[in-house]
Parts: sequence; structure tokens; C-alpha cells
Amino acid sequence: MELTMTKWQLPAIALIGFLLVSPQHVAVAQSNTEQQTSGDVLTLRDDAPQEYVVKKGDTLWDISEMYLNDPWYWPELWRINEDVANPHLIYPGDKLTLVWIDGKPQLTRKEYVALLPQGEVKDKGEPIPTFSREMLAPLLTEHRLITTSEKTKLPQVLGDNRGAPRVNGMLPVFIKGHVEKTTYSVFTPIEKLPQGELLRYVGDVDVTFNSGELAEGELSRIQREIRRGDYLMDARPLNIPEIITPMPGNAIDGQVIASLNSRKEQGKYDVVMIDKGRADGVEVGQMYQAIRPGSTVFVEGEEIKLVNFYKPADDLSRLWRNTVQLPVSATAEMMVLEVQETTSFAMVLRSREWLSVGDYFIPKQF
Repeated sequence: MELTMTKWQLPAIALIGFLLVSPQHVAVAQSNTEQQTSGDVLTLRDDAPQEYVVKKGDTLWDISEMYLNDPWYWPELWRINEDVANPHLIYPGDKLTLVWIDGKPQLTRKEYVALLPQGEVKDKGEPIPTFSREMLAPLLTEHRLITTSEKTKLPQVLGDNRGAPRVNGMLPVFIKGHVEKTTYSVFTPIEKLPQGELLRYVGDVDVTFNSGELAEGELSRIQREIRRGDYLMDARPLNIPEIITPMPGNAIDGQVIASLNSRKEQGKYDVVMIDKGRADGVEVGQMYQAIRPGSTVFVEGEEIKLVNFYKPADDLSRLWRNTVQLPVSATAEMMVLEVQETTSFAMVLRSREWLSVGDYFIPKQF
């Protein structure tokens, strides 16, 4: 049977489609969706091992991906350990066993205990973290966002006595501004954003002379090119907890505004900056999903044509021509690792497509 639509039905469908799939309405719809119970959503991988001995270098996320189709449900998988202090703390050598209780999968843990020759219990060392800190440290400690007001208070590199715009570390560098300490990290601007300026670590400087108006220093640990105008700041510590518990995202929608590498496309374990932070209720561990808005197409008889919004004729004629708004598509899942006042750093944990700067995101509910 041929399906026909009247002239008024198509615009109505297009309007309804737009209202249903715009990021704002998707976010509201998701936040109003009743959260499922763990029994409904906790699903094991087909190749999940019955037993596993934790190894040095493992992370909670590695083990969660080994067992679960959706690794962010790992707190549900280990909920059985209520009789164990700090059930999320797992150590190398611990033996994990998969059991079923009331029809639900659970992991139990048998602690590894090593004895010293004197009969004393050997210290177990550090528990495995949620993510590899060795992987995250270079990304998060080497990038920081500063506001315009913060920039005016920072010392800056003037260059060496040649006055060249770039310095090579062979000659002493001169510094302007208020210098109080003897060692600083040098950060260079890489991108201007509405929230401030994103900087990247390029090396260290040891102050050897300070007259109050002009300081002199020796460069060390040079990672990248150091230029006139680069900023001197304290070294940035890694400010993420060892154990990060996944949680649904806050009821907000936003945008990816920067990446921490030079690539245009981001994939699994890449870290990006989003335009929402502490002021928006963002917290460490919250999960968000990146989306790609659906295209708009002209539908007139048998002719189907993509609407080109950069073409004035298309942009204007869509007001009266029949159009259909295609739905949004979820492209990636991200978890927040570190939160500032107006921005946050988030790591891509799963992607169906490449994530790009400019992509929008909505809260992930689970």
C-alpha cells in the first residue's frame, strides 16, 4: 500500500521531529526517564572469565570491560562485597570469582596475603586505580585553562638577550612580572576559548637572578618550543582521585570545546575539554554522551534533497517547503575526570564514531 501524506502533514512531522530530537529536548527526555534497576541492565560479556587474578598494571576499568558490556555498571557487579571494608579497593594478587546471587551476576574477591620470612603480613601496596595514572598524568598536568584576569598576574618570558621570538635553551632567558619562587613551569598558549585561554606545558625555568623588575633564568626539561610571551606558573598536580565511581550526568547539555592533542578526531581514552563545570553541577565521575544532530532534508514527491543551511536559498525556502528532521545519533560516551569552575576535562571511554571539537553532548542516564 502506498503511503501518502498531505501538504500539512509533512511540515507537522518535521516540526515534531525537531522538537523530539533537539539536544535540549533529548536531555530533558532522558532526565525524565525512569532509571532501570541493575537486574535489567547489568549484562555480562560472553567471554567474561569465571575467575581472574588481578595483575600489577590492571585498572578497575580494564577489569570492568573484561566482564561487562557496559563497564560503567561495575559498582553493581561488586555490590556483594558489603562485608568487606572498602569493597572497591582491589589489589594485585586478589582473586576475583564470578558468582550468581538471586539471578544476578556478582564478583567476589579473595584477598591475596603474602607473608614475610619473619611471619609478618607483607604490605599489599597500592590498590589498582580506576584508570592508569601514567596515561592520564601527561594529559592533565600539561594542560590548564586561565582567565584573562589570571593572565595579567603571571610572569612572562621576554626571550633571551638576542630578542628572538623563540628561545632554544642555550642562553639565559629574561622574565617580566612578579617573580617570587626559584622554579616555575612554563606554559604556552595553544587556543583561545570563550572561557579563557588553554595552555600547554613546554618546560621549566630556574630563576638565577631577580632584580624585582627583571628576572633571569635557565631553562630545563624543555618539552616543546618556548616562545616570547609564554607564562610562568606553578607545576600542575594530577587532581583526580584514585577511585572514580561512574554516575549519570547532570541534567545539562553542552559542547566539546577543545582537545588535548593535535588531532582533529578523538577516540577511546583521548581527553577533551567540555564547556560545563562546577558552576553547572558537573562532578567527577559523571558520564555524558556525545551526539551528532540529524540532518534536515527536503521531501517533495519523489525528490529527497539535503538542506544546505549555508546556501541562502535552502535556508530560506525550508520555511515553507516540506522538510523532515532526521534524529540525533549518539556517537561516544565520556566520563568527567577533573572539574574547574566553568569547564571540565572528560575522557572518551567508548566511541562509535570519531569525536570532534564542536560536538554536542547530553547526560548519559543509567
